Amino acid sequence: MGEFVSNVGKILDETIARQYNSGIQQGIQQGIQQGIQQGKLEAKIELAKKLIKKGFNDEEIAELTEIEVEKVKEIRNSNIN
Repeated sequence: MGEFVSNVGKILDETIARQYNSGIQQGIQQGIQQGIQQGKLEAKIELAKKLIKKGFNDEEIAELTEIEVEKVKEIRNSNIN
């Protein structure tokens, strides 16, 4: 009976370890994806700032950068200040 309990304990430990490692991997992947998305947004914002300096209007900038017009207006206002 003791050997059975020991084997069950090992199986449980291995299962928990696999689930833990899987959770860590999922967390890492989610973090990477969030970082990529944040980087893309920052690149769009930098492009919007350049387009503002070149004289593009808010609607053109929104279309070219795929940023909402309201966000473009916020960027324009923050550049002025």
